[in-house]
Amino acid sequence: MLIERVVAPPLDNNAYLVVDEKSHQAAIVDPALAGEELLGLSEKHGAKVLFILNTHGHPDPTADDDSIRKATGAKIAIFEIDAPRLEKNARETRWFLPAPPPPVKPDLLLKEGSEIRVGDLVFRTMHTPGHTEGSACFHIPSEDALFTGDTLYAGSHGRTDTFGGSPAKMVFSLRRIRELPDRTRVYPGHGPETALEKESWLLDLMYPML
Repeated sequence: MLIERVVAPPLDNNAYLVVDEKSHQAAIVDPALAGEELLGLSEKHGAKVLFILNTHGHPDPTADDDSIRKATGAKIAIFEIDAPRLEKNARETRWFLPAPPPPVKPDLLLKEGSEIRVGDLVFRTMHTPGHTEGSACFHIPSEDALFTGDTLYAGSHGRTDTFGGSPAKMVFSLRRIRELPDRTRVYPGHGPETALEKESWLLDLMYPML
């Protein structure tokens, strides 16, 4: 497995190109405003982008969903509860975007346990609400890799004070994540990558801390 990360301004979103090196098939996780760079990387590696995987429906991680789909024919996937956000985003201006993104209708509505296959890689969907109602993480068990979006960061977690956020659900989701193997590498939506074994604070979660 090959992972390329692009940090996209203005909110420093992490956008990932994930390539199965055997088949040269790829997925993009949370493209943000990094579409041009991600497409350049896919061309560099001779990879065909099959899927755009959104960890949640906020406008910053999903801004280039439409442009990448038009360029590659990739299918857009998002957890079913957050799917309406992709069309709602087009009706709301955000200071951090040059213009509202076009309305997007996802191709795949994910549920708990939904699997996306990219060559030999299997992205398994974990419903991890807390940042939004339909936030999800994508776990690749064979590679001990977890893409957490705005649920888990290195040393911290995503905001719960936005519309659809919930401190109690965030605690539940973080506890679920901590049940994965210690060696699991974490690729978050912002900040540096980490590993679950480094996030010892997850072992003593309490509702008031959020």
